Amino acid sequence: MHGSIRAALLVVLTAIVLPSGLSAGAKQVPARLAQARYVALGYDLGDRFLSESEAIADPDVLPEDRRALAELRDQIEKWNRYVITPRPGQAELLIAIRTGRRVTGGFGVPIGGPGRATGTTRRSLRIELSSPDDMLSVYEPGGGVFGKLLWREQRPGGLSNSSASLFEDLRSAVDGLSKRP
Repeated sequence: MHGSIRAALLVVLTAIVLPSGLSAGAKQVPARLAQARYVALGYDLGDRFLSESEAIADPDVLPEDRRALAELRDQIEKWNRYVITPRPGQAELLIAIRTGRRVTGGFGVPIGGPGRATGTTRRSLRIELSSPDDMLSVYEPGGGVFGKLLWREQRPGGLSNSSASLFEDLRSAVDGLSKRP
């Protein structure tokens, strides 16, 4: 028992005296962001990445997400750093957005009348809890639902077309990598 208390105390003390360069506040930007050329754009649905082309008729993608991704596409094209490909399998990076929201939901009702054994369908209840902040994430395709998370930022209103946008954060991070010796 004393050994486990000592181990827990060591973990706490290590976290307190951890050098500031290694703290959670320091953000290391992977070189992969500057090395990649081909990207696929899409939506972070919480449990999966849905590419822009796959989302054409998907009801899980909200109109505000579609507008934000269209703005991001325009900004990336003007930047001329990456080539946007419609197929995630051809991309070196997956760039996903999610607009902030607290709760979204819906409900379903049975379709068909009483006494009918066939032809009755029911839509499922869908409730989604999320951060109220907008989010921009960059993944390296691979194992898992999305692949390996390389970079992420969140902020209220961060996907708006402004100088304080999440795109500008990404651009600054990648351009900063290009300037390193």
